[in-house]
Amino acid sequence: MRLLGHKATLGQYRHRIAKLAEDSVVLHELPKTFSQYFTQFAALYSAVNKARNDAMHTGVYARNVTSSAVELCIGLEEALMKEEGATQMKVKDLLVKSPVSIEPWQPVAYARQLMLTHSFSFLPVFHRERWELLSELALAKYLKGPGIWRELLAATIEHAVNSGLKLTSAKVVGLDDEVASLLAEADDSVVPTLWLVEDERRALAGVLSPFELM
Repeated sequence: MRLLGHKATLGQYRHRIAKLAEDSVVLHELPKTFSQYFTQFAALYSAVNKARNDAMHTGVYARNVTSSAVELCIGLEEALMKEEGATQMKVKDLLVKSPVSIEPWQPVAYARQLMLTHSFSFLPVFHRERWELLSELALAKYLKGPGIWRELLAATIEHAVNSGLKLTSAKVVGLDDEVASLLAEADDSVVPTLWLVEDERRALAGVLSPFELM
């Protein structure tokens, strides 16, 4: 609607979105040289438009259309990121708000459930007066270690840490920190690269990962 100026159908938006897609490397240029990895805008948009107008999109067809929709959105996002000044954004412009975190008194089973449900690689936890991260690798090692499965799951995070569960120190940043500075300071060999964003009250305002910066 913003591109066209008024409410219309998905097909009527096509020419304006196609114009935007011309600025996308992954939608306009790469399909010509790497067609096995990237699909042209016209094909992606047609697939999404067809699915939008089709009341029956189930099974394999639905999965294929979903993949096309994701690929289309990634390409359009890349076009928008080329706007002037995008490289000088601050953390508050890109952070993921309403982050999911766990408390030391919560059970390991809850942390496991959150990770599996949302495909999280890390969960923030405020432990011993500082922010730390629980990683999926650390949790897997803990659960596959010595002990009875149900007891391992029922243990609190605090108890589990005292029994061998490893937490990793988190990199804490502020809302007004420059994204370019974070990237410049980041060590490619250090895992994890996940920034926790605190507000002025030391509350967790959000998280930022390289995922949001690509």
